[in-house]
Amino acid sequence: MEQIDLTKLDTAILYVQRMAEGYHPVTNVEVEENVILDNRNVIRCMYFIKDVLEEVKRNNGVISGTKPKAKRAKQIDFPFEILKEYKYQEDKTISYLLKQLHQPVEEMNIKKVSPQTVTGWLKRSGFLTEEYSAEVEKVSTVPTEKGKELGIYTETRRFSHNAYLAVIYNRNAQEYIVNHFEKIVHGEIVE
Repeated sequence: MEQIDLTKLDTAILYVQRMAEGYHPVTNVEVEENVILDNRNVIRCMYFIKDVLEEVKRNNGVISGTKPKAKRAKQIDFPFEILKEYKYQEDKTISYLLKQLHQPVEEMNIKKVSPQTVTGWLKRSGFLTEEYSAEVEKVSTVPTEKGKELGIYTETRRFSHNAYLAVIYNRNAQEYIVNHFEKIVHGEIVE
């Protein structure tokens, strides 16, 4: 399907709406009958509308904002054996830890593990919780005492006049996540 010029489409919709309401499509002034069709902008608009309607007809009446998706190859599960290659680099947020873990398989069509999967598991396992932080004046994810003992801590960060708590994982916490990664992915809680 050929891409339709959206600016022209917006103009055509406006012109048609004005004409339906009895106004001149270009000047938006109430008009007498048969005055409108002498304007070359209106004539161009009518041809554009005709082209759009013919395109809809060619598509058997289907109007779609997207092209049909090509079938994607089935994603494979995360290859947990690559975790043996994990090496601690620095204390970091879960997003950056996952980026590091996914990096060796970046070219493969794997199901990536989301930060929400990991933090949700850590919450269910009692390492993280949500509570109001007076420091940033909003509810934030923070480590529990159990999480602090594991090596999870927070840092206050600022972004465009907004403060937030970044949850940071030290070496011990990262290694714990890597060692339990398969359980995290499968939602198995460790007691």
